[in-house]
Amino acid sequence: MVLGGRRRRSFWVTLAACLSLPAAGVLASSGSSALGSSTRSAASRFDPRSVTFISADSGWVLGTTPCGAGGACLGLRETTDAGRAWVAQPLPAALVAAADRKVAGVVADLYDGGGLNVRFADTRDGWIYGSLPVSAQRECAGCVNLEPTLWSTHDGGAVWHKQPLSGLGSYEQIFDLEASGGTAYLMATNDAQGVSVKSSPVTEDHWQLADTPRLGDPAGGGEQSGAFVLQGASGWLVEGNDRGTTGSAQLDEGQWVSWTPPCASLGGSFAIPAAASARNLVAVCVMGGFASPLPKSAPPGAKLGSSWLYFSSNGGQSFVAGPELAPGTPWFSVLASPTPRSILIGRGIGNSQELAASFDGGVHWTVVYHGQPLYLAFTTPRQGVAIVGSLSGPTKLIMTFDGGQRWTAVSF
Repeated sequence: MVLGGRRRRSFWVTLAACLSLPAAGVLASSGSSALGSSTRSAASRFDPRSVTFISADSGWVLGTTPCGAGGACLGLRETTDAGRAWVAQPLPAALVAAADRKVAGVVADLYDGGGLNVRFADTRDGWIYGSLPVSAQRECAGCVNLEPTLWSTHDGGAVWHKQPLSGLGSYEQIFDLEASGGTAYLMATNDAQGVSVKSSPVTEDHWQLADTPRLGDPAGGGEQSGAFVLQGASGWLVEGNDRGTTGSAQLDEGQWVSWTPPCASLGGSFAIPAAASARNLVAVCVMGGFASPLPKSAPPGAKLGSSWLYFSSNGGQSFVAGPELAPGTPWFSVLASPTPRSILIGRGIGNSQELAASFDGGVHWTVVYHGQPLYLAFTTPRQGVAIVGSLSGPTKLIMTFDGGQRWTAVSF
């Protein structure tokens, strides 16, 4: 179970992929740099891109390590002791070859908009999913399409099988894949109906279209994305882009039903909530959303374009305003809530990119890590994991064991 986590569907940086060598890792000292990173050889470096934990002890990281003449090798690492040591696990040769090939002169996994993610439901059942480019010479010279890919394992990663994705074609994307309560859910765009959700028992590859409220496409704006937030038998989904939320639903007794997302009355800004429990959620809402006036329901003193925390204590049925978030901050990214009063958020202030934490419901904030947070989630109220990056260096995996107050870089 993941507590109050939110991730970005794709990273600002991707790397080429090929087969990698076994490696192990230990937790490094706390701070913004991994222990020994300045003295490690390039060949031993492992750059995490996606991480999944199923318990406090068991987790997997998909990433790359340098290899060849300036290339990078796709690799999967597994831990069974809460990140103290990591062991390389095999990946299917066909997936590695697809990620390593060149398309329009660019290595597939380097292509803008592409990227792979890893998720596990338990020690046996897991998935690698994402989008990789393919040449579209029949459409025009030099044209490239992104195509979704999905691989599954049901023996802990010893064998992986590529799964057919009927209804998904060129230019289509998998937004998210998450699992809870014995069921896996996949959200993607498709040829037939904008955005759709499919589900399957985690122990099988039996994906079926789920009955959901209509999930539409934005009329314009930035790249579309979507995410699930799952808490046991409870769950929520949202999809949209920088122009607002275009679709949302709530999981009720195994069925996706209509749900009003947290910022609907404030301009409809796209907000993926974080859940500390099945009843306690938090979201960041922008007053006026995209090109809308300041709503009458805005908190007293709120200004158009300001960002505020909104809380729910009834499973998302209603939300109430909390504190305003750092006026003048240009952006907020990842969001997590390990307990109802604890909130962690990625933000940019000036030239600083950082992970900030509040332990009193958003009244006071402390910077707990410097770097660009790309993914953030909590496995337990005290143990969390994040991937951070920088414009000039590799990505890093960091972990906390005290509810987000101190973070430790993992060295592979």
